[in-house]
Amino acid sequence: MEGQQYAQVILDMVNDGIDRPFQYYVPLPFRQQLKLGVQVLVPFRSRKVTAYIVGLGDKPVVDNPKEIMGINNQSPLMQPEFVELSYWLSRRFFSRWIEAIRLCLPPHGEKLKTKCEEIVLSTLDKDLLLHESEKMKRKAARQSSILEQIALSGKQGVPWVELQAVTGAKKNSLRSLVEKRLVQVKMVSPATSYRSWQEEEKGEELNLSAQQEWAFQAINKGFARKEKDFLLFGVTGSGKTEVYLRLAEEALLRGRTVLILVPEIALTPQMISQFRGRFWKEFVLLHSSLSSRERNNGWWRVKEGDARVVLGARSAVFAPLENIGLIVMDEEHENTFKQSESPRYLTRDVARWRARYHNALLVMGSATPSLETYKEVQENKVELIELSERISKRPLPSIQVVDMRREFHNKNISIFSRAMIKAMEESLSRNEQLILFLNRRGFAGFQLCRVCGLVMKCPYCDISLTYHAFPEHLQCHHCGFKRPPPQACPKCNSKYLRNFGLGTQKVENEVRNIFPRENLIRMDSDTTTEKGIHTKMWKDFQENKASILIGTQMIAKGLDFPGVTMVGVISADISLHLPDFRAGERTFQLLTQVAGRTGRGDKKGKVIIQTYTPWHYSIKAASEQSYDSFIQEEIKRRYELLYPPFAQLILLECSSTREREAEEVSEKLKNTMEPFFCSGEKNTKIELLGPFPAPLPKIRRYFRQQLLLKGPNLEKYAHVLREMVWSFRSQQGEHVRVKVDFDPFMML
Repeated sequence: MEGQQYAQVILDMVNDGIDRPFQYYVPLPFRQQLKLGVQVLVPFRSRKVTAYIVGLGDKPVVDNPKEIMGINNQSPLMQPEFVELSYWLSRRFFSRWIEAIRLCLPPHGEKLKTKCEEIVLSTLDKDLLLHESEKMKRKAARQSSILEQIALSGKQGVPWVELQAVTGAKKNSLRSLVEKRLVQVKMVSPATSYRSWQEEEKGEELNLSAQQEWAFQAINKGFARKEKDFLLFGVTGSGKTEVYLRLAEEALLRGRTVLILVPEIALTPQMISQFRGRFWKEFVLLHSSLSSRERNNGWWRVKEGDARVVLGARSAVFAPLENIGLIVMDEEHENTFKQSESPRYLTRDVARWRARYHNALLVMGSATPSLETYKEVQENKVELIELSERISKRPLPSIQVVDMRREFHNKNISIFSRAMIKAMEESLSRNEQLILFLNRRGFAGFQLCRVCGLVMKCPYCDISLTYHAFPEHLQCHHCGFKRPPPQACPKCNSKYLRNFGLGTQKVENEVRNIFPRENLIRMDSDTTTEKGIHTKMWKDFQENKASILIGTQMIAKGLDFPGVTMVGVISADISLHLPDFRAGERTFQLLTQVAGRTGRGDKKGKVIIQTYTPWHYSIKAASEQSYDSFIQEEIKRRYELLYPPFAQLILLECSSTREREAEEVSEKLKNTMEPFFCSGEKNTKIELLGPFPAPLPKIRRYFRQQLLLKGPNLEKYAHVLREMVWSFRSQQGEHVRVKVDFDPFMML
């Protein structure tokens, strides 16, 4: 029958068995309203279920399809781009389609009501404002009080609700001041928070150096090309952010939108400040630490075209921007760009997909590019743009590597080497600031009984509990389990318990003992749980309210403190000896990034790296600040062992609350996969390794066994592996889990 319409929908239910489109008949009243991405209500197994339209047609593919019952939102929550993107993502990264769709939806489904805030801004400077206030004290006391409060606030503008509460003034007083042109009123939405806007309104352009200008012009030419991926390879402090800003301005001038992706919002307060200051009228910040209302309002500002510049962490890659002209991935090498939960997508791949869809520039920036990006440069898939000098040609810091074995032989059992203490004393004596870096939070690594050797472990994860001194407790940093430290050993009842290892709390304690008069700030995930505290700590240190900053990787990148002349790395070995083939690369990147926090002002910086393995190529390359020497050694090792970027990896994990069952299921999965991937007809370079216990064999009560599929171009087998694993998973019990991670970044 002519004129009939049918819709393909994805049900909003997470279940392997229904991970496919279902067809429904579209009743006549709905036909003009339905588009791709619209949310509808459909009958399914005697229930009413929410679903999303992913296809429309005029021919039935099933007999007697049921009718759509209603439309939840006539305006598509997903643009057509996201229907395509979600399908591709679910197949590429082994997730269910609905899980990928949910990444593209507004944070809370429907638009929340937005309340705008009235901001009263002065048109005069402080002295003139006080003069006008004094003049009208007798005849217009309320108006005088308003002007006085604005002047005394030290700000150009103050929220009207605050002025009203303090002065008791009514709206007619405010209107009179507006008519006299002494103040003006602006409406600011919660998504553009007043305080952020107030602080950053006066963003200024900086003069580009010759290298920055060259880099900007070279990338700018890419707007006229089709395939246009760039790597902006710049040493720390070379001014990559200003190049991003100029490219964003160019994209806006061309009528396009801009997406800026950063590894972690909390680590980039200065970049946020610069972008908000330059584009505050069209800027929005999207990340998970915002309140529900802030996230929702921000998303809808982007959706409705009110915000054309989006800055955010990993999930912002799904911001509902139209007509994207520029996508920037700053610190593209960071492992936080990999999603750890399903869908386990890699942000770079999603960003590249969207760049291709919109014919946009993709600019990846880093001082220590990933090996995958480096290889793409060698293969001419990505164009290399280098910034080899710091701003104003400031020198890179001098780096000294201290062998802690020699310190021990010389009877120094402190966590600080003599060279470290001397460098700290010299910096503090000159009233300069310094940073101490340790990639571990807490006070100590673990607690141990010195009589029987028992290590206090998590009952759910079978890994050692970390000791925290303030407040005193033991905690598992994988499942969150906490308990008070025991007064005696649970095994032998001995009271001889000792805390081993090193954490930021212990470093803080030692520093306070050596420099009791110095103000210090400790910045790690334990001290920054409160909303906004990270920014407050950053500002306090920037304003010289503390001379010493102690922290984990939160302080290793994204911060620019001109007063810092010394950086101390307490132990470079912590990340070096993890059971991960990327351990050497991560150590080099981390040391290079943290070293770049010093010498950004007029004085040259100094870095002290303490290590027990000074001969390791990652530490030697970082001390020489030589990416080339590191990459030559690392590339050789990756090629010999057939690891990325010379192969792709797929990590499969079988887990169960029963250890033996996890082992049996993983063996069955291997037997299922071997005939296809390891037969003589296939590429002989494909390997299926395992099963073997995960490096952390038990997490949250589940025992974990791993399989590793390794070989070139595994992406082309994604659909086969997907069907194979989905079918295998359906045959297992409910208490058995089977996970698939394409291109894993952490294999613990």
